[in-house]
Amino acid sequence: MLADLSFDWLLPIFSSENIRNIFIKLGQSSTREPWFFTDFTFLATFGFFLLIYAVIYKRETVRKVYIILFSLFFYYKSSGLFLGLFVLMIISDFLFALLIQKAEGIKRKIFLLLGLAYSLSFLLYFKYTNFFIENFNLYLGTHFTPKNLFLPIGISFYTFQSISYIIDVYRKEITASKNIVDYTFYMTFFPHLVAGPIVRAKDFLPQIYNYTIIDGAVFKESFFRIIIGLIKKLFIADYLAKYADLVYASPGAFSGGENLLSMYAYTFQIYFDFSGYSDIALGIALLLGYRLKENFDNPYASADITTFWRKWHISLSSWLRDYIYIPLGGNRKGEINRYVFLMLTMLIGGFWHGASWTFVFWGLAHGLALAAHKLWSGPGAKKPATELSRIGRILKAPKYFFSVLLTFHFVALCWIFFRANTFDIAFQSILRIFNKMHYNDFIGFWMARKEIVIMLLTASLIVFFPENLKQKLINIALRLPVWSWLIIMLLAMQLIIQFKDSVVQPFIYFQF
Repeated sequence: MLADLSFDWLLPIFSSENIRNIFIKLGQSSTREPWFFTDFTFLATFGFFLLIYAVIYKRETVRKVYIILFSLFFYYKSSGLFLGLFVLMIISDFLFALLIQKAEGIKRKIFLLLGLAYSLSFLLYFKYTNFFIENFNLYLGTHFTPKNLFLPIGISFYTFQSISYIIDVYRKEITASKNIVDYTFYMTFFPHLVAGPIVRAKDFLPQIYNYTIIDGAVFKESFFRIIIGLIKKLFIADYLAKYADLVYASPGAFSGGENLLSMYAYTFQIYFDFSGYSDIALGIALLLGYRLKENFDNPYASADITTFWRKWHISLSSWLRDYIYIPLGGNRKGEINRYVFLMLTMLIGGFWHGASWTFVFWGLAHGLALAAHKLWSGPGAKKPATELSRIGRILKAPKYFFSVLLTFHFVALCWIFFRANTFDIAFQSILRIFNKMHYNDFIGFWMARKEIVIMLLTASLIVFFPENLKQKLINIALRLPVWSWLIIMLLAMQLIIQFKDSVVQPFIYFQF
């Protein structure tokens, strides 16, 4: 097996023509081809960035300015002149926060509302203008012309980030930054800039002056996260994406079994794609000396929908809770209002993902499920014991397994609406699953596309592997010497190069 390994792919990297092409590409920006962490030109540029960073990172001001400049360049590569819009928002929010902090009484609230309106105006214009135009034309008989708009990369993420900062200053949970360099550093920090996680100022700003010392343990941990993220994205997610894209292009042309497998394929694709991005972001941030909070905590192993949302896209779900659900009233204004607030919060969460009724429906479905779970559990429901006897765990296992299976399939079914471009495509797929299911089709599928089945089984094994055993394997890996991680990185790249598609799929959450 080892004899089959070939590292010939390394040789062209150092050719003069390839190096020249890298410099040409670095000078160009493209709104159609965002600069991914998985892009070779990014990896090469980041390697050069780290060489200089290793020399200057102990000099506080130089380090911050250096990272800010690289972050702005990183954003420019994906959004071109829309970088100016981003910088304008940074300056305005910085000033609004200072005004809010100094103001008293009604002026304080006015500045808050102005700041929120200003930040949201960009998101509403670029992301939702055509949605409202199309719906006005459809339902009101108007004839407005849709605009040719580009959605700036990451605008949903950095808008929510700036909103949380302004609100936290208004609530007096943090002090407004008096140093625009610090605030710019927080807003532009490139690992989380374009696809999250959504970072809170109160978690990140203190690290500017108390960054993590990069020793051998930190180096291994960061490399581990980057490698795992690359494998999740390029080896698993991108492979499953090819089959999911094929079926969702025309679900009526495929059998119920094929549509069912495409549902599973997309369910695992979106998890490995987004959690893979988060792993890379956390690993790169840690390699620079900064810790971002976890964004996923094995969500598909959740036994109920409430737990799922505590573990899926944690930075967004906690943001929705803290800045929408709780301000609306949370569970403080009676049971009925609690369910209404849940529904509104999830509807907003669905609409945040995309300007389409399919996203709104997806949010509605999860809102109904959350309300149903709260109603089923009851206000006086006891929390499960953290420690159970061995017999107790055995007796509880079948119920827990069934709950996980039910929750997973509800989430997977909802993903159909998230993936489908229209309701027609979504319902076509669902109807094929429930009405055109012939179990002998799976035999033919195995003969024709066994690689997809193997990849689905591999993804399932990774997702549902016992968490305690998974953590033990991670601990063993992190005890390996530092030099071995360079070899592991080469082996991981060899695996990815051999199996990945020639065209890397965009990260799913780039579009949001």
